[in-house]
Amino acid sequence: MKRYLVLLISPFLFSCGLYPHAPMQISEFPADKQPAKHLIILLSGRGASDTYFQDNEWVKIAREYGSDVDFIAPFAHFGYYMSQSLLPRLNEDVIIPAKKRGYQTISIAGISMGGLGSILYSNKFPTDIDRIYLVSPFLGKDEVHEQIRKAGGLEQWQLNKEDKDDWNYFIWQRLKIITQDSELKKKIFLGYGEQDRLNGHELLAKALPQQQVITLPGGHKDVIFAEIWKLMNKQGFL
Repeated sequence: MKRYLVLLISPFLFSCGLYPHAPMQISEFPADKQPAKHLIILLSGRGASDTYFQDNEWVKIAREYGSDVDFIAPFAHFGYYMSQSLLPRLNEDVIIPAKKRGYQTISIAGISMGGLGSILYSNKFPTDIDRIYLVSPFLGKDEVHEQIRKAGGLEQWQLNKEDKDDWNYFIWQRLKIITQDSELKKKIFLGYGEQDRLNGHELLAKALPQQQVITLPGGHKDVIFAEIWKLMNKQGFL
């Protein structure tokens, strides 16, 4: 996968100890009623700790709204993105074992960088994931967003052959495929703050049914992410 996440590369990565491990470190949050029929994988944003979802009570929020699914939170930190090992590790350490457990559905919820990871995984393994929940996702560089706007939106935009190996472009091609398929379109959900510092959210929002989009005042902050997650649960997205 050429030019994979080049924008995210940091010279301080390995000095910070963010080595990608095989297998990944995983936190599991099983439903009270076992065996559960559904699994949701939680992917955090850049710089989040391995206890992010406990610290921000994501599973607790879901349980308060009656969710009886199993949750798995792999510590999918920045090192996996930089080393291009995120997708194979998710597949081998999380998805394949989940399939063996016999879940009826396997879905991904991703915050910021984790939202990007969710789309990348769906692009590489399109039949593995049933639903995608994007919370303030990182959607690549502004240059691509502007090209999509000038084309008249995601439906009219076309991927050029010279850009097909650039993740900034092919994530949007994947999103276009999803939003133009009548069944797949029902299975992707988006939430973001109206003052989020990341761009491109409104382009995806316009391509989705409005009942599958949540917006609220606020920026790119944990408290906003948690509120979006709460609304996704409250409105029955899960």
